[in-house]
Amino acid sequence: MLSLLGVAVVIIGFAIKLEPIAIISISAIVTALCGNIGAEDFLTTVGTTFVANRNQLITIILMILTGTLEKNGLKEAGTALIRRAKGLTTSVLMAIWGVLDELFIIFKIPIGGIPSYVRPILMPMTLGIIEAKGHKVAPEHEETMKALYGKSNNMGNFFGQCLFAANSSVLLIQSTLASIGTEVDVMQIVKVQIPVAIFAMAVGAAQTLIVDRRMIKKYYPDLLNKAK
Repeated sequence: MLSLLGVAVVIIGFAIKLEPIAIISISAIVTALCGNIGAEDFLTTVGTTFVANRNQLITIILMILTGTLEKNGLKEAGTALIRRAKGLTTSVLMAIWGVLDELFIIFKIPIGGIPSYVRPILMPMTLGIIEAKGHKVAPEHEETMKALYGKSNNMGNFFGQCLFAANSSVLLIQSTLASIGTEVDVMQIVKVQIPVAIFAMAVGAAQTLIVDRRMIKKYYPDLLNKAK
């Protein structure tokens, strides 16, 4: 029962608004002391947990970093940059990102993601394209942009994961086939997935172009006339 004092420390710490890292550290120490966990076992447990969850920790660090940059003018800088790009449309930007997003997922490059990259950087840049041409972004169009970015991220995750041989989804397919008597190599699974992923990438980009163009035609038809 005394080991549950660590939970009480967390509750009290957040109630009096202490630093989260300090709360967690104190809670861990209290739990170790009350649970009669030795210093060596405590450090081993902390180290093992850190290594096992390092990917999640990297994501948290990226979110903190992005939030800090956003607070110090990241949105404004992104918007100003995109306004200098002549000839770039919202449709093309989102379609290109959809392709890149899937490639990042395939090669396990941790740059993308809705909270860490799309919302604080790409969305302001995309909105800036419309605003730079003298229009106020229509609410429906803005929500459609968010949906298209979310769609691209989901498609990239779904079809891109199976192109990384060491991914858990590939290993799950291999083990499932093995359980019914079909032995396959992980690279066979990857090779089969390649044309599917390419087709999904092309369809996703085409859908983004069509849907966004429809929104532009509805709310800013003069932009299409200028393009012609």
